[in-house]
Amino acid sequence: MSYVSGSDLRKIRMLAGKTTKQMAELAGVKTRKTYENWEKDIGTPSFNQFVSLIDSCGFKPADIVKIFIDRKECNTQLDVGSALLKLSELDRF
Repeated sequence: MSYVSGSDLRKIRMLAGKTTKQMAELAGVKTRKTYENWEKDIGTPSFNQFVSLIDSCGFKPADIVKIFIDRKECNTQLDVGSALLKLSELDRF
């Protein structure tokens, strides 16, 4: 999955208030080291693992996919953390 970076995963994890061990369990990997490597841009989760992580962290997978599509179309480094915070603020109303 080339649209997600290690810093994206880290921001999602931090916004959800999860540990790397919890994220590894949610992704279905055996050790937290695998997840920690993803945050260091050493490998990436499969699409299914990524969707599971997003959903388990309380975010809507469709919102995340839209952020990545917007990032690609605009050829920018749109910050996933900021975009998710804005979305969560909109959901409150």
